[in-house]
Amino acid sequence: MQNYIFSGIDYTMYDLTNLQEDLNILYAQGAEVFDIGYTLLGRPIPCVFKGSKEGGQVLVHASIHAREWVTTPLVLEMMKNYNGKGGIWCVPMVNIDGVLLCQQGLKSIGNQSLEEFLLDVNNSSFDFSLWKANARAVDLNVNYNARWGEGAQNITYPAPANYIGQYPFSEAENIALRLLTERVKPSVTLSYHARGNVIFKGFSCLDPNKEGAQLISNATDYPLLDSFDSTGGYKDWYVATFQKLGLTIEVGDNDIPYDKLIDYLPSIYDKNKDVLDIASQIALEN
Repeated sequence: MQNYIFSGIDYTMYDLTNLQEDLNILYAQGAEVFDIGYTLLGRPIPCVFKGSKEGGQVLVHASIHAREWVTTPLVLEMMKNYNGKGGIWCVPMVNIDGVLLCQQGLKSIGNQSLEEFLLDVNNSSFDFSLWKANARAVDLNVNYNARWGEGAQNITYPAPANYIGQYPFSEAENIALRLLTERVKPSVTLSYHARGNVIFKGFSCLDPNKEGAQLISNATDYPLLDSFDSTGGYKDWYVATFQKLGLTIEVGDNDIPYDKLIDYLPSIYDKNKDVLDIASQIALEN
C-alpha cells in the first residue's frame, strides 16, 4: 500500500492515531469535539460539530461497517473544509472496534474469550480484512428498528456480516448514534459507506424530499436509487422515524479492494466536496 499525503497527513492505513490528528485539526479550527458514547470494548465514540445550532441540522456518520473505514478520513476532510452557517454533526467512526479488528486483527481485542469467539465466527481465519460487523459480530447497519430482520441477506447468528443481533438496538454503538439523532433531530442525515458510487434514498413507501436527494446526486454524479430491499439500517430507521431526507452514500468503485480505497481518497473527496454545503442548505430550508 502506497503512502501519500492528504490534507497534511501521511496515510498508509487510517487508524486511531490518524483519527485523533484529524480531530485535533478540527478542534483547532473551532469545532466542538466530544464523545457520544462508548463501543462494546469501551472505546469512546467521537463526534464533531461545526456551524450554528439554530435552524435545520445535518447529521453525518461513517465507518458503521468495519471494512469501509476509508469513509472516516473522507467525512473528516469534508468537515475540515466546511465553513457554512448550518449545523453539521459528524460521527466519523461509529464502529471503532470493528475497524481496528479489520485493520489489526485479534491483537486489537485484548480479551481472550472474545478473541476465541471472533476467530470461530471468522471460520478460524486470522484475516479480518473483510469484516463488517462490530466486536460482537453484529452488523450494526441491520440492527436498527426498521423492519428489523426482514432483509433478504439478514442472518440470525454471529457472522462477519449481516447478523441482525439479538434485538433492535442491541449494540452500544447503535444506541449512541440513536441518542444523538434523537437529541439533534436533524433534517438531513448522510450515511457514508463503500462501495458502488451510488446513493440510496427512501425506505419502504416513504421517499421524503426527492428534490433534495437529487441535488446531492447531481453534485456527486452518483446515481440515485430507491432502497426497496433495505431493512434495519440507520437510514431506514431515520426515514421511518423522522420522515425527512436520509441518504446512504456509497463511495468508491466496486472493483477496488476495500483496503485499497484509501489510495483513491483524493478523487473520492473531489466528488463529495460540496455535499455538506448542499445538505446544510436543504436542512435550513426544511
